[in-house]
Amino acid sequence: MLRLMIVDDEQIIREALSQMIDYQSIGYELIAAAKNGMEAYDIICDEYPDVVITDIRMPLLNGLDLIDRSIKSDSRITFVLLSGYNDFEYAKQAMKYGVRYYLLKPTDKNELIESLISIRKERLMEEENRRLQQKNFLRTLHVPLEQSFIMEALEHQDSFSPVFRKYQGFLSFPKDCLYACICSFVEEGYLKNFVTDIKRLLDSAKIPLQFSILYVKNTAVLVFPASTLALQEEMNRQIIKLKYPGQSVTFETEFIHKESPEELFQTILSKISRFERILILGEGDRFHEIKNHIASPWMISQLENSITSAENTVQAAKLLDSVFMDSMPISSARNLALGLFLQSGMEQEKLPTDVACDFFRRLYSCNSVNDIRKLLLVVMVQKAPETSSCKNSSNIAHLKSYIKEHLDSENLSLKWLAENYLFVSVGYLSKQFIKEEGMRFSDYLNKERMEEAIRLMTFYQNDNVKHIARQVGFGSNPQYFSQVFKRYTGLPPTEYIEKYKTKHETRTKGEKL
Repeated sequence: MLRLMIVDDEQIIREALSQMIDYQSIGYELIAAAKNGMEAYDIICDEYPDVVITDIRMPLLNGLDLIDRSIKSDSRITFVLLSGYNDFEYAKQAMKYGVRYYLLKPTDKNELIESLISIRKERLMEEENRRLQQKNFLRTLHVPLEQSFIMEALEHQDSFSPVFRKYQGFLSFPKDCLYACICSFVEEGYLKNFVTDIKRLLDSAKIPLQFSILYVKNTAVLVFPASTLALQEEMNRQIIKLKYPGQSVTFETEFIHKESPEELFQTILSKISRFERILILGEGDRFHEIKNHIASPWMISQLENSITSAENTVQAAKLLDSVFMDSMPISSARNLALGLFLQSGMEQEKLPTDVACDFFRRLYSCNSVNDIRKLLLVVMVQKAPETSSCKNSSNIAHLKSYIKEHLDSENLSLKWLAENYLFVSVGYLSKQFIKEEGMRFSDYLNKERMEEAIRLMTFYQNDNVKHIARQVGFGSNPQYFSQVFKRYTGLPPTEYIEKYKTKHETRTKGEKL
């Protein structure tokens, strides 16, 4: 369901809009009704509605200002503007913000229903396109993801199910991923030619490989839907016919059939786990090797434990520096970083795909090993376990630290911080913040901004309020800054400064006497 909020300064209209429609029947959940723009913005910062129905003329923060500020926090919010005036100028301004739904008061029920249904259809199409883009993006990462899956599964053979469930969303194992063909007596000297011929055979039969070919000493593991005995016999016949220079023994095949993809890969894992060297044969002739070095599963686990249990950020940074050296090939650094990120999510059986994809995109946009180190320093350290001597989890500690360093940013929002800085879901972070801080994120952010504004006022008493507003994240809307400041201190900024000046002058005179 889409989350819906209603904003209007008249209670009777808020109640009428709330009761006018059975919102659930058209796919909406009514989460809040706000009486002014300031209250609405605070709710938006904490609850992140999908759709907001708002009067264009609002006290404290009018409809257009509310839209301007809100889309900086979450550009995906859709606004439906209500107005008692057939004002073309308002409509033109609203269109600059991408608003396409503009209804006149008194609100026509059918028009509102039609608008909401249209918005929902658009959202469903957007979501479908987003899923498709995400799926295509993950497909480009399938080899490093497969490599990370095998490595982590090797380490956690006694608890394979949680590992499999975590990777299932990333690797999209189809329901018919139930079969594997074990090819024996395949020597490494002609392995590239063998792989090329196997892919040619499968392509000609229009049979997809459902996982990259795995290779251990003289044995190749092929995962494809060999769903009939006739197909298995034909593939066996075709593989046995393959001959290469230097081949000493005819190939043999064994087909495995299991009831689920999880059972299939657990069986495959049991067959390859005793070998020290495992190859994953990716696109073209590229081989990806898993062996007992820094990229091995147990080494990744040790490194992950060392980083997340570091005493402080400086120690964690030193550990990352010692591993991710500038001389390291960037492809190796990316693969290792991906493994570390997924390993650190071991406690979650299924990482949110959106969160993981955000990290993957950031990782693969890094142009240097140094960029990867910086990204991992944030992601790994904020996943460190909470200690009894520390009240705040590292998620919240990092969030508060980031806020303190970026108070001048208008775009600070819990949603952005969750998705682009901490790589966790915004819902989880919101609940965690309230639990640990005892207040909503929006209240905390306003408190920090107002305290910084007060500090600046004591130093720059003669500066224009607009300059101070800009320094604490209200750059484009000093009027809204004044409203928030008055709510926090009880006085408008100009009066507060004058009161401080008078008090300061009185104290100075007293000291001279």
